[in-house]
Amino acid sequence: MNHAFWVHLAMALGATTVAAPNAAAQPPDGTISSFTGNLASSACINPEGLTVDYRGNFYVGSASTKPTGAICQFTSQGVLAKVIRIPAGASGLVSLLGIRFEGEHTVFALDFADSLAHKGTVNGRVIAVDTDSGSVTTIATGFSFPNGIAEDPERNLYISDSLQGTITRMGRDGTNKTVWASGPLLAGNSKTPLPLGANGIQFDRFFQNMYVANTSYRRIIRIPVGPGWTAGTAVVFADGPTIDASQSTTKSLMNPDGLTLDLFGNIYVAANAAGEIQVLSPAGQLVARYGDTTLPVNFPASPLFVGNQLYFTNVSLHNGGVNSSVAVLQNDLPGSPPP
Repeated sequence: MNHAFWVHLAMALGATTVAAPNAAAQPPDGTISSFTGNLASSACINPEGLTVDYRGNFYVGSASTKPTGAICQFTSQGVLAKVIRIPAGASGLVSLLGIRFEGEHTVFALDFADSLAHKGTVNGRVIAVDTDSGSVTTIATGFSFPNGIAEDPERNLYISDSLQGTITRMGRDGTNKTVWASGPLLAGNSKTPLPLGANGIQFDRFFQNMYVANTSYRRIIRIPVGPGWTAGTAVVFADGPTIDASQSTTKSLMNPDGLTLDLFGNIYVAANAAGEIQVLSPAGQLVARYGDTTLPVNFPASPLFVGNQLYFTNVSLHNGGVNSSVAVLQNDLPGSPPP
């Protein structure tokens, strides 16, 4: 998916509020409102992974572990239009995390399968879902906890594995699969109950760096991109405890999940344990944070910009999914088109 499309889509949809197209009715900057309404009773309870197609339809997956999973399609007004059922792979269970729209009618989705129910398994997979026919094709296997997904200009896919502490690069059909980056900065903290390392990933606007959320270490990692799309040496871009100490605050980068960037290089992080969208400057300083107002922000994940609006999922993970939803944050700066 190229930048030209995203610039066009941002102009078409992002100049006004997708959920309420009348610009005069757009809420003030910083306002968080519901986009889909509550999804607790839907097939996409515990929503995670968020993407948008050429026509402005949004797609979200369900992270709830079940024998049959689901991807839900919503109109540009947030109305549920279609449920695509996802059959289980070899493990017999489906649990969807990152998803990404590509081409005319394909959504790539990451299934961590039974890795939480049976620790140490590698039944996680990358699937391609035809949003028209509903057909599901497995294109890659062997993952433990596939979580974040990104793409370079040559249309190679990058998949983070939060339990293996790796980022894998492969073709859109699963060919040429190789570990692109690994190491201590991408690994999880073994002292935590769920040692999730590399989680959300995204390239910056000019593909000079990849930013990676390390969930259990409360860090954002930066990986320079070298010639031929090689991975350079990873460094710590921002560290939550350090920000807390230096900026006299608390809960900075508390379990960072997904992340995205605006056109000016600020990084928007879904800090799920803090219940906030937190914003880092290009220098790694915490410059804004958005949480509960009138709408519960409950274990946020999967931030996605369309124009000046930042959409994200409320996974509602620890309370039975009662606050499951897709929400939207009105932002004062436009988002960078997804690479």
